Amino acid sequence: MTQDPRILLDVEPGTYDAISHLKIQVVAAIEGFLGGAHRSLHLGPSVEFSEHNRYSPGDDIRNIDWKALARTDRYFVKAHERDAQLTCLMLLDCSGSMDYQGSRTRFNKFDYAKILLGALSHLLVKQGDAVGVLGFAESLTVSLPPGGHPGHLPIVLERLARAQVQPNHRTRFADVLKRAQSILGQRGMLVLASDMWQMDEEAGLILKGLGHKGHDITVLQVQSPDELDLPFDQTVEFKGMEREPGLIAEPALLRHDYVNALAKEQARLSLLTRQSRVDMVAAHTSRQPYEVLVEFASRRNRSRK
Repeated sequence: MTQDPRILLDVEPGTYDAISHLKIQVVAAIEGFLGGAHRSLHLGPSVEFSEHNRYSPGDDIRNIDWKALARTDRYFVKAHERDAQLTCLMLLDCSGSMDYQGSRTRFNKFDYAKILLGALSHLLVKQGDAVGVLGFAESLTVSLPPGGHPGHLPIVLERLARAQVQPNHRTRFADVLKRAQSILGQRGMLVLASDMWQMDEEAGLILKGLGHKGHDITVLQVQSPDELDLPFDQTVEFKGMEREPGLIAEPALLRHDYVNALAKEQARLSLLTRQSRVDMVAAHTSRQPYEVLVEFASRRNRSRK
């Protein structure tokens, strides 16, 4: 008789309801993603050019090196080889600000980030790569070492589903990036889902170091539409979600300065990620999750050409 896997995982009552709900959302995101233009995308940076071989009848013409043909007037095909299993870490921001939902979306930022990381974990494990999870705020809240066997995927989804926002906690990027660096070793993949508030200079330097060491890094910047344009038209009480003081104000009087300040912060983050060789994708919670995955994939395709 097969033992119920719920007993093996030793989770709290009700956890599997959350896992099932997350799994449904993940599957929906993947189906939308695969329905786009990236059905056969290999997400990991593990397919490398190896050498040229002379073309023989029956070889896939998609592998013909047309530049070599122009130089030599001979047909060559590119041979490729697959590296060892890719190690990927999913970093989930659990700080207080991730609990914000806003007025125009069905997800708060935290749940939206879980769906994106769960979908990417599903795709990576299915293609044979190893995935781990680090949830963090002022300290680590979730820690799952990378694993690539098929039975590891339900555990990844379980850890994501159980992760909780830490109310009033701030984001300590530097600590989690140091931990990620120690786990990834020489070469790996890092996906950070965060609103990116409080990415300070120390964390920026660590991120640059990871990028320049050859790690494949993507930031999914999760933001609510309300954070982008401050749409409120009546007096509002703004409450600090990470121990900031509250403020009662007229949004119309703040909107211009707020949008300018946000633009400056986005410019700073864009410069930081470019200098760090990091790809940053706008993961606005008003978008369908699969749309963010398709953009993520498209950027990776372009970077390989």
